[in-house]
Amino acid sequence: MPADHDLWEALRRCDPEALGPLFTRYAGVVHAYAVRHTGSYSTADDAVQATFITAWRQFTHADPGPLVHDTARAWLLTIARNELRNSTRAKRRLAQFVSRQPAPLHAPDHAESVAARVDSEQRIQAVRAALGRLPAHERETVELVYWAELPLAEAAAVLGVAEGTVKARLSRARRRLPALLDQSGPEEAR
Repeated sequence: MPADHDLWEALRRCDPEALGPLFTRYAGVVHAYAVRHTGSYSTADDAVQATFITAWRQFTHADPGPLVHDTARAWLLTIARNELRNSTRAKRRLAQFVSRQPAPLHAPDHAESVAARVDSEQRIQAVRAALGRLPAHERETVELVYWAELPLAEAAAVLGVAEGTVKARLSRARRRLPALLDQSGPEEAR
């Protein structure tokens, strides 16, 4: 499979064939990051799709310039992060809109769901609850370095901070997380 640099240059020439190998290489990374960030597989599925559509649009509308890192992973995770923020804002607006609407006459029963996915989401929610008690900048740093497995330099690029700042945030988060995980109730820890 071609190197990221070669795929990037092909995308700069608007070659649609280059997006497939990039998707194959990084869709799993983007999906894992999005699942851990949101705690929802379906939201993560949507985020992967939105990330690669946005990536393609960026190449077809304006040249993003040369690839800054050895891989396109940090660039794609930056797009995913922005897409997740947009999705969160849209969901909040929808919830506000729905809350202003009259109550429906009857609500359908959505009790059936896939047990494995629910269990997995519950475990992710327990970890997210602990992470949610961290300051946002530390939480995002932990998600990028540990969940998305970005090297410190790439995480710093995604966050727009110095590499030393990433190290400091990780150090503070590692000191705080054990106590925050212990605070999880028995239902959250399962």
